[in-house]
Amino acid sequence: MCRVTRNGSRLSGTKQEWIKYAALLVLAVVAFGVAGIALAGPRSPEEPAAALEAVTPTAAATPTASPTPTATATATTQRLGVQLPAEPVLLILGDSYTVSEGAARTDQGWAYLVAGALGYPTNIDGEPGTGFAWGGGAQDELGLEYEARLQTIAEDPAFVPNLLILQGGQNDSLIADPEEIKAATAQTIEAARRLWPGVQVVVLGPTAPQPFAGELRATNGAIRAGAETAKAPFVDAAEGGWFTDANSPGYDFDGGHPNAAGHAHIAEKFLEAWAVLTA
Repeated sequence: MCRVTRNGSRLSGTKQEWIKYAALLVLAVVAFGVAGIALAGPRSPEEPAAALEAVTPTAAATPTASPTPTATATATTQRLGVQLPAEPVLLILGDSYTVSEGAARTDQGWAYLVAGALGYPTNIDGEPGTGFAWGGGAQDELGLEYEARLQTIAEDPAFVPNLLILQGGQNDSLIADPEEIKAATAQTIEAARRLWPGVQVVVLGPTAPQPFAGELRATNGAIRAGAETAKAPFVDAAEGGWFTDANSPGYDFDGGHPNAAGHAHIAEKFLEAWAVLTA
């Protein structure tokens, strides 16, 4: 074994040559080994985690990050989209919000503002006190659930929508069973697709000025689940925080409905979501 001293003295010429060739031999062996590793076959079954990490670097970088309400709503609209038809014909169907309750004039309601901004031929059908599962009346006895109203509208052959916005859920909160609300939502969406083959359905979930908005979380979750079951885009106004403790006093009409400014706020937020859906 040769020993390298630290005092700066030179080794003999013969030893220097031997060390030089030995070093070159070692480098060659190392290079050959690295090349062999690079040319080796696919990863062994023990290494899937590293491969997944490379595919999803964001998730690996922030494993404990929790989504914000806005991110939840955005993710929903990004997952499913709308392909605008060459000649859009829109139907907006909902509850008292869609009938502009709380606004000073009908044309100040959120649905009318959205229709005006989009510029499509549009029919607006609002019926106070109704929902996906709640048919109206004090005891749910009027039979005006959304699916029933869609069937009535479809009886007119002169109007064939290819875009449908279903708004609501506030009144569905009167139903205790979330599974009933979920099933009714999915069934309503599928009924629309049978009535107008090719129609694209978007669901705008329930919302309201605070504190009522906070009471709609369970109902909102059931309607969102129904939309997901039917694979329809869901605009999550509740989880998106459209109405907050801070802005609700300026948007509230009667504790359950928005005023004209509140309707304008809903229209603005919905149009933002619509732009994502149709991008």
